[in-house]
This record gives sequence, C-alpha cells and structure tokens, in this order.
Amino acid sequence: MKQQITFALTLFLMIAGFSSCKKEDQNSNKSKLTGTWKVSRIETMAPGTETTNYTGVSSDSFEFRSNDEDEVVANLKSTSSVGNYTVLEGTGLNMTIFGKVIVGDISTITDTDLVYRGTVQGSSPVITETYYFTR
Repeated sequence: MKQQITFALTLFLMIAGFSSCKKEDQNSNKSKLTGTWKVSRIETMAPGTETTNYTGVSSDSFEFRSNDEDEVVANLKSTSSVGNYTVLEGTGLNMTIFGKVIVGDISTITDTDLVYRGTVQGSSPVITETYYFTR
C-alpha cells in the first residue's frame, strides 16, 4: 500500500512538473526579437534641437540572445557593448546598452523589420531614440 501511494504521488508530481513547464510562444515578441538584427538607421531627438540621423553600416548590429541573462550584444560605430534586455507584456522593451538604460516600445516587429522607440533614462533634456532594424 505504501508503494502505491509513493508511486501515485511521484506520478502526480511528474505530471504537475511537466505541465507547468510551458514552451515560449513562437509568436511572442521575445521569440521574434531573438537573433541578429542589422541597424538601418537611428533617429535621436531632444527638445529644442534638430533630430539627428545615423545611417547604419554593414558592421552595425544588435544580437538579442535568449539566454539566462537575456543579453543584447550591440555593435555600433565600431564599438561593442554587452547589455541586457527585458521584453514586457504587450510591446514593451527595455534595454541597457552602452551605459544607458532605454525604456520604450516596439512599434513594428516582423520577420524582417523591427522598429523600437525608447527614452534614455536620466537624460536631461529627455532624449528619445528610434532604432530601425532589418534582417
């Protein structure tokens, strides 16, 4: 009798454990974001100044990794930075790269295009950056 109870409890725990492990939705923004993106253009805006545009070159890229740290490896203007990113519910995306925290939203994400607009935290005046990526 004790063996049957132990077996039933073990079986129950295994089923509960497997059912609680949910594979990430393939249509989620995180799964769409993961991988390497080429920088097409970056627009930088600040109140009272003209918008500046940076056109990406072939070596400019962002690699969003789906590892335990959710790292983002940014290669921009011959400089590299390893930071972190967080995909929030809905379209939210926060990144820490090049020593700055950018809080924003994904406005477009397809298999080939990504547009992300965020505000640099702690900047005065407030700086808004819009990143245009392609694959």
